[in-house]
Parts: sequence; C-alpha cells; structure tokens
Amino acid sequence: MLKQDNRWPNKTLLIIILMVGWFVFVMYPNPYHLAVSIERLMNPPVMPIMVSEYARELENKTPIEIEQFVYTRMPYSYDWEVYNVPWYFPTLNEALQKSTGDCKARFLLFASLMEELDIPYRKNVSLTHIWADYEGKPQSALENAGESMVVVDEHGNLSLTRPEPNLARAWRSFRQGFWEVMPQGRKYLLFAGFPVIHSLFYLPWLVPSRGLPAPGLIPVAGQKAKARPRFALPYR
Repeated sequence: MLKQDNRWPNKTLLIIILMVGWFVFVMYPNPYHLAVSIERLMNPPVMPIMVSEYARELENKTPIEIEQFVYTRMPYSYDWEVYNVPWYFPTLNEALQKSTGDCKARFLLFASLMEELDIPYRKNVSLTHIWADYEGKPQSALENAGESMVVVDEHGNLSLTRPEPNLARAWRSFRQGFWEVMPQGRKYLLFAGFPVIHSLFYLPWLVPSRGLPAPGLIPVAGQKAKARPRFALPYR
C-alpha cells in the first residue's frame, strides 16, 4: 500500500513566483529600466542647463504659455511606443532626443524650463499621472488637487495627501497605456509562458524513476515500491 507524501509542499507558491517573474521578464527584459524609473519618479532628473536655449526664447512668457510650448515640443506618446516597455521614466536628454513622450517626459521638460526661468512650481503625482503645478494653473479632470497623492513643493518638501481620484478614468488610462498599445508579440509571449510554467511540474523529467516512488507517494514500512520505467508519468 502507498500513502500520500507531499513532495512539493510549496508548489502553488513556487508557480506563482515563477509566473510573476515571467510577467516582469516579458514586460522588462532589462529590469534596470524598471528600477531606474522608480528612482527617477522619486527624484526626477530635472536639468535646467539643458534647456537654456529654449528658456531664452520663453523668457517673457507666462507659465501657461510655457506649458503650451512643452505640449507642442513634446507630442504625447505612450512608453510602449517610444521605449518598448509599459512604463519608463526617461532622462531629459532621452526625452529631447525622442522628441515625444508621455507625462513624465513633458514634466521633465516643463520643470527644467521653470527652474531655468526661476519660476516656482510643485511636483504632483497621482495614480496614473505626474505634472508640475504652479500659481494660476487651470485645473482639469486629470490635473487637480483631488487627484494628487504626492506633492513636492519648490523647496523639496514632500507631503502626502488624501486623493479622491476618478477611479473609472484612472482605469481607462491604465488599460489604454498598458494593454491596448502593448505590441501583439508581447501579449502572445506573456500568455504563452503561463501554461508552460504550470506544466513544468507535471513533465516526466521531474518525476523520479529507477524504481523510486512517484512524487507524493512513498511506500509504507515493510513494502517495496513498484518499479516504473524511465520517464514514466506520475501515478494517478
């Protein structure tokens, strides 16, 4: 007689870990891009000296006019379209070279211009957006005090706020930027990996052979396990 023995006590946890790892690998073949993006979100690489020429042209402009210049100079594109990853925080140099980007690239250009022109601003971060706020800035559905979770003032003081976000709008924004513009090849690769990972735990080479009992089964004392051929499937 054979009795149950859990050869893989943490199999479910291991499968989950492998699937999460596969997800991260497909999204970020080079994990450095994710790590550096998180660091730059906390400390945006604003570079006033790199926009000094633009600043001279905008010296007598209002912040609203400067912001409109940024929108014109930096047409909106999703990170998938520009950097081939779902979320990436570029340097200002990268953003200027690409000449396109999302809110992060626009924030860097606008904040750099504001600092070069010595105009105070505040960094605001919401669930799906980052922007520079300034005195007299018009409020919008995307950029308003209710959406903001983190505020960093012109002196670098950080404060956390209690947001009241529009969750439906945030979800639409996330779905569009993450899923709908994701390259089809990445989608196929992502879903192909999950069944492969799950099946790894049921393939013949993971099953002991040469007369050893199958995973989950050990012989009761005094009895001999039945020998099975090499690469035999697990007992049911």
